[in-house]
Amino acid sequence: MSITGLFLQKDPYRTDTRRLLDAVSRNFSICTKKSEEYRNIVSKSGFNGVISNEDDLKNLPAIPTLYFKRNNLFFEKSFVKAVSSGTSGKKSTVSLDLSSLVRGLFMVKSVFSYHGILSLRPTNYIILSFPRKHTDLGAAKTAYGATKFAPALKRKYALKMSGNEYVPDTDGVIGFLLKCAEKNTPVRFVGFPLYMYILARELEKRDLHLELNKHSKIILGGGWKSAHGFAPSYEEFYSLIKNTLGIDKGSIHEFFSAAEHPIAYCKCKNGHFHVPKYSRVLIRDAQTFEPLGFGKPGILNLITPMVTSQPLLSIVTDDIAVLHNDDCGCGIHTPYFELIGRASSSIKTCSVSAAEVLGEKHGISF
Repeated sequence: MSITGLFLQKDPYRTDTRRLLDAVSRNFSICTKKSEEYRNIVSKSGFNGVISNEDDLKNLPAIPTLYFKRNNLFFEKSFVKAVSSGTSGKKSTVSLDLSSLVRGLFMVKSVFSYHGILSLRPTNYIILSFPRKHTDLGAAKTAYGATKFAPALKRKYALKMSGNEYVPDTDGVIGFLLKCAEKNTPVRFVGFPLYMYILARELEKRDLHLELNKHSKIILGGGWKSAHGFAPSYEEFYSLIKNTLGIDKGSIHEFFSAAEHPIAYCKCKNGHFHVPKYSRVLIRDAQTFEPLGFGKPGILNLITPMVTSQPLLSIVTDDIAVLHNDDCGCGIHTPYFELIGRASSSIKTCSVSAAEVLGEKHGISF
């Protein structure tokens, strides 16, 4: 059975454990066959290569994202490359071959269709990220990619280049918004949550209370975890958005992903990142690295067989998270995880770097 078969099914939350395990086994075989460095990692880990049940997934060599920031483990011709945000100046380069990219496209279509984000309705976009043409950051490519989920009328970036640096284009964005409101055309905001918050705060400061077209949406990724304790409560955030833009909570979608683990986790209507059928999530003790099970905070370990151009089968992020297995009431019955923070306060992601550019102008410090 091919790995791609796992990604062809329409319901992203209809678990098929046997198909997932088969895909993981096949991915493991490909990676060990094609990468000598990965074979060495497997040998040192003591893993015997047997994946017969879900409990065996914990034995896969779990590689920290920092390793990919220092090593390029490509073994297939690259079709698309993306660069992660930096950790102390270091960045991961992730390479997707054509097969991996196709699986990713099927995954995105399935997840975004499920959450009602794909549309044929033309819309304007405000991109809350770095301009794509000025950077190779994965976050910039992801934000731009989100403008493909509905036909784009116009795209407006929250940042622009001035000389050799990025500066906020606040007046330009607000002017664009006013025109959209006047013409009653839908607007989609895509990018970092901190950008969205800063923009909404500026609208409030200027006493602007818009009623955007009812088909407008907010699609966010990058999380609040890197804001050094600055993040507002969800109630405050949703209230601010409703007050300044007229957009309801149900039209605000937040995603989590990583350059080294390009699976989309979308918050359900109750605010939880449920695990789709394409992946599994483990929480590990920061000291012993042993799996902790449900309800205990630890390091986030993400597993997916999607990528076959480099060994990204099991990666460990810098995130602290908790995994839950109770029924949250949203209709999705898979486990979900809650992000708590970063493993190190010294880690500075691209979402923070970008937010600081906007925050300095608007009197917000992080």
